[in-house]
Amino acid sequence: MSKQDGYRAVLKNKPFLSLWIAQIFSQLGDRVCFVVFVAIIAYNISTEAVYQSWLYIAFTIPAMMFTALAGVFIDRWNKKYTLITTNVLRGLIILFLPYFESSLWGIYVIAFSISTVTQFFVPAEASCIPMLVEKKHLISANSLFTTTMMGSVIFGFVLGDPLINLFGIQYVHYAITGLFVISAFCLIGVVEKKVAHDHDKVIKEFFEEFKEGLLYIKSSPIVLNAMLKLATLFSTIVALCILSISISTQWLYPELPKLGAQKFAYIVAYSGLGMVIGAFLVGKFWRKKSKFLLIFMGFAIMGLSLMILSFTGLIPEKRIIQVPIIEFLGFHLKAFDLTIRMIYTYFIATIIGFGAALVAIPVQTILQSSIPENMRGKVFGVQFTILSTSSTLPVVIVAIGADMIGLLYMLLIIGVPLLIFGSIGLYRVRKKLKNLF
Repeated sequence: MSKQDGYRAVLKNKPFLSLWIAQIFSQLGDRVCFVVFVAIIAYNISTEAVYQSWLYIAFTIPAMMFTALAGVFIDRWNKKYTLITTNVLRGLIILFLPYFESSLWGIYVIAFSISTVTQFFVPAEASCIPMLVEKKHLISANSLFTTTMMGSVIFGFVLGDPLINLFGIQYVHYAITGLFVISAFCLIGVVEKKVAHDHDKVIKEFFEEFKEGLLYIKSSPIVLNAMLKLATLFSTIVALCILSISISTQWLYPELPKLGAQKFAYIVAYSGLGMVIGAFLVGKFWRKKSKFLLIFMGFAIMGLSLMILSFTGLIPEKRIIQVPIIEFLGFHLKAFDLTIRMIYTYFIATIIGFGAALVAIPVQTILQSSIPENMRGKVFGVQFTILSTSSTLPVVIVAIGADMIGLLYMLLIIGVPLLIFGSIGLYRVRKKLKNLF
């Protein structure tokens, strides 16, 4: 193996390096933003999961409305300036949050606005990766992006709690704005190929090109199957994120539900840690493994772990240690009790994240390797629309279901089908690989 293989090669690529660093700060801003919104709703309005599910819907609706349209524009726009502009706009929008913090609908409008801008950022970022990186290094680049994205989930969600304690709910939005501005500054180093387009025909050709993107997906079984798997993964992750709020309020902090709503981020953060571990292993050691073997193994791991997580409420709440007040470089984390139940929850969340990485990286690599460069913006635009649309209904269902039939049953309802799907897929792939040799 050449020394240029793997992470070393992509990190020597300065335009990619700039995009990668910008991604880190942008992801941090996104994660802290969501934690702050959840905390504001919990403290000022209600801790019920259904309100948090509608918050997610507010973030999701723009994806269904604008992502495909954004993909068509992105194929024509300068992607570098698109990324910079969207970061600056998100930083400006979040500054209006204090004026609406006591209004549920006001919070949803701010969330909707930020998400609308994000729909132009995400496909532009995704389509930049294969443009800046050679095809042979795509899996390493995707692995690095996934690793840092999940690392940002860890630090972003965990960072939300101390930032709220440090700045207070009324001023924490300034920190979020700062993260987006730093991301925009880093993108100055991105250099992309210039492609001439006729901007006058953009609107006229939108529906035709959106249809073209859909037809391409439909005509390519590899792309279609990959997107269906990605939609399943995305729906599961989002459902777990919403259920994490209920797990934290009902099982980890039953006597302090408002605090639990603020602390839910640690469950998501540990799943992010698992994704970092999985992404690193895929990119560093398992690049030559069968992508489909990794994908179905990941689904099986997630399904089994969700089933095990459903028994969290039966685990003793006995305190193991009291973590003292932590202060570091101005950040303040209040003292809290670490219980057996918390350790159990965080460990299982880590395993779930590990399984998710085994699915996400091979699937995304399949997509980027299979789609021609001139179609990537349109197809990725449709992709994010499909992902957001497919997760909308499950989010509402799991939130209502958690209140009606309980967390235990909702986790089993999600976990059992994933385990069956992954196990059947593993059996078929292993049988096929065995026949080849």
